[in-house]
Amino acid sequence: MVLSQQKISLLCPTRQRPAQALRLILTVLETAQVPQRVEILFYLDADDPTREDYIKQFQSKEAELKQLNRCLFIVGDAIGISKAWNELAKQCQGDLLIMAADDQIYNTFGWDTRLDQEVQKYSDRIFCMWFNEGHWGAKLCTFPIISRQWYATLGYFTTGMFECLYDDLWITDLAKRVDRLHYIPDILTEHFHWSYGKSAIDPTYQRKQVYPEGKLKPAVKRDMELFLRTGHYREADAKKLAAVMEGEVKLNDGLLLRTPGI
Repeated sequence: MVLSQQKISLLCPTRQRPAQALRLILTVLETAQVPQRVEILFYLDADDPTREDYIKQFQSKEAELKQLNRCLFIVGDAIGISKAWNELAKQCQGDLLIMAADDQIYNTFGWDTRLDQEVQKYSDRIFCMWFNEGHWGAKLCTFPIISRQWYATLGYFTTGMFECLYDDLWITDLAKRVDRLHYIPDILTEHFHWSYGKSAIDPTYQRKQVYPEGKLKPAVKRDMELFLRTGHYREADAKKLAAVMEGEVKLNDGLLLRTPGI
């Protein structure tokens, strides 16, 4: 069977990490079997003190980056990571939208071809996939991968509500409600998060998440409480996804839906 090549969009808010952002994009380039169908969109705060460093570092690799379909910086107000992901989603062109981060790298060659294989399993294109990020594995979908059909059905990629966390859990919860979580264990996209002991607590982490000594900031608790209060919104959005899925869909609240005409 000839696989349909998906156009892939990686969406990455970034701040004060020009070297890490470049590291991410170079590893994506090195490991994609067909880099010409991959685009990477970065959201950069207009007040980022390292803005010029981003320009210099990316210009130094301009020839290599031309192998990608597109590498785009969207510069705007410091709106926070949740809103930034959504702004990137509005301007991306991919069939698949991937949540990405500047403290992440792509390790396994051919990850894009593996996505082509896995996407074929869902003819209605409603799913949430994820790769192994080197820590949680199958236990947690840290960097969700969704389809354009999912995005178009809901009208958003991320909610824009959270300050620093829980956007990945929101998407995961929606997929769990319609039984469309799909883990791809053989592809590693390593996450160098401070809490894993793989990086220092830098100014970007300190901005919302954590104090220099490692104590979590109040924004983390606020995001958790907001997530717990908003289950009814996810219930409603899960029903929207179920309505465009093929066949019968049993939601986790016991409701059985059938797509019209099937």
